[in-house]
Amino acid sequence: MSNHVLVPQPPVTRSNLNPATTWIVDGGPNLPSPLSAPKPTLVIAADSGFHHAQRLGLKVDVVVGDLDSIATDEGYLTSQGILVERHPTDKDASDLALAVRFAQSLGAQQIHILTGGKGRLDHVITGLLLLGSAQSLGHQIVTHCGNSRAVALRAGQDFELETSRGSWITLIAIEGDTRVHTEGLRWNLSSEVPLTPFSSEGLSNEILAQPTIEVRSGIVLVIATELEE
Repeated sequence: MSNHVLVPQPPVTRSNLNPATTWIVDGGPNLPSPLSAPKPTLVIAADSGFHHAQRLGLKVDVVVGDLDSIATDEGYLTSQGILVERHPTDKDASDLALAVRFAQSLGAQQIHILTGGKGRLDHVITGLLLLGSAQSLGHQIVTHCGNSRAVALRAGQDFELETSRGSWITLIAIEGDTRVHTEGLRWNLSSEVPLTPFSSEGLSNEILAQPTIEVRSGIVLVIATELEE
């Protein structure tokens, strides 16, 4: 029998959270890959993402969701100084969307979403399209899944992800009349020709140099995939 006693931690409130660099750990069957940088100032778990965060050795500050897939008592979470924002099971938004909304309500501008990517296809797709929502555009939100990273860009928003020569990049228009000008790719796009929404026209382009991606109109989802080491 262990002699160790769990010591309750001081309560966490919204006012003492630091959202400067926010990591959101998504749920799902696969453990997300750890990030080496930047280090988080705030870690939010989307429901069962709490267990993934624990396996990654992260200290969770907030758990958001309906808690239907988390195997930890809410009382235990709060006793460990974790803020819990619980939502009803019958809700209009996913746990991930609620976690992003919570981060944005704190003023978070740099958000990194860690996801294992596998699981229900509808969750995977809506999780990516979430980047291009009106609430997310204008924030620096990057989704990390394995060796791929995804961002959404609108007109006037710069592409800021560092990439490697020989890696791959995919551009998917998610709005009508999306026009993109690119440089540094094997097959560069011209803004004179619109990118057809949800088409494969921008699939698997090779990176020859750090790319320039200028969205002249519309919204584009950019997925950069590094080569396997």
